[in-house]
Amino acid sequence: MAQIVKLKKEDRGHVRALELFIIKEYLESILKRKWDELDQDFIDQLGASNDKAFKTYLDSGLSFVAREEGQIVGFIFAQVADHMSNIPKVVWVENIGVHPSFRRRGIGYQLMKKVSLEGKKMGAKAVQSTIMPENAKSMMLHKKIGFFLDARKIAFLDLDKFK
Repeated sequence: MAQIVKLKKEDRGHVRALELFIIKEYLESILKRKWDELDQDFIDQLGASNDKAFKTYLDSGLSFVAREEGQIVGFIFAQVADHMSNIPKVVWVENIGVHPSFRRRGIGYQLMKKVSLEGKKMGAKAVQSTIMPENAKSMMLHKKIGFFLDARKIAFLDLDKFK
C-alpha cells in the first residue's frame, strides 16, 4: 500500500516529470495529439507543477504524493476555493495522476480520499474536479469515491455526506 504524504518543495522535480509523462500519455492516447508538435512554452505551462502554479498547490495543504519504496508513484494537486458553483468553500482538484506501473492498486482512490477528508477538516463543503468523459478510468474512480458526475465534465462530492 502506498504511503500518502503532503507534497514538499523537494518533490517538485519528480512530480513534474511524472505529471508531464501522464499529460503526454493523455494527449497522445485520448486526444490523439502529438507531443512533439507542441510548443515548449505551451508544455512549460501545463500541469499544476509548472513554475507559476506549484507554490500555490504546495501552500494549499491539500496536495499530496503517493510513495512506494521511497519513490513518488502518484500525486494530487488541490486547493480550497472560497466559492465555486454557488457553494462556499470548495476543494478544487486540479490534477491527479498515478504512474502506469502502479495503477489499479487503489493509489488514486487513496489520494482522492485523503484530499476529501483533509478538505472536510478545513471546513470545505464539497470537492469538485474536472473529468473527461473519454477517460473511463477517471470516471470510475470518481464514481467509486461517491462523486456526482454531470454533463458539464465536473465531478461533485458533497462532503456533508462523506465519511
